[in-house]
Amino acid sequence: MSPSKLRKAIGAVKDQTSNSLAKVGNSSSLSDLDVANVKATRHEEFPADERHIREILSLTCYSHAHIGASVNTLSRRLSKTKNWVVALKSLMLIHRLLADGDPAYEEEIFFSTRRGTRLLNMSDFRDTSREGEGRRVRSDSIKKKRLTNPPTRPRQSVK
Repeated sequence: MSPSKLRKAIGAVKDQTSNSLAKVGNSSSLSDLDVANVKATRHEEFPADERHIREILSLTCYSHAHIGASVNTLSRRLSKTKNWVVALKSLMLIHRLLADGDPAYEEEIFFSTRRGTRLLNMSDFRDTSREGEGRRVRSDSIKKKRLTNPPTRPRQSVK
């Protein structure tokens, strides 16, 4: 078995394990959300399936608790992964949620980074499969971080 086939098989097993753990660990609506997050950020080198993204958007459109759970799931997924596909899909999902989701996503991401969650900080991300892709993930992360946390301007003193 070649190394790339072995990596794909290991990725598939990891995705299946994550789905199983998400189904067992939470209430039914939160487990559906966790499963959709995992399915939208699979190890496959194909774009995320639109139906999983829509499911996440529909599950979080009325509940701030679901938004917080979704941000926590994506944060945990980003912090654990060493695969550029999962990291890039997670960042793209975050971008999509910020663009098309509830405005509370922006607030939740902002407050979670204030609490110490390293959601968009991918500076220490190291991809073990391909050299160039890990750098691209880090640069995409920096761009998204700048979009969600614009630089503050110094206050002008009133004379």
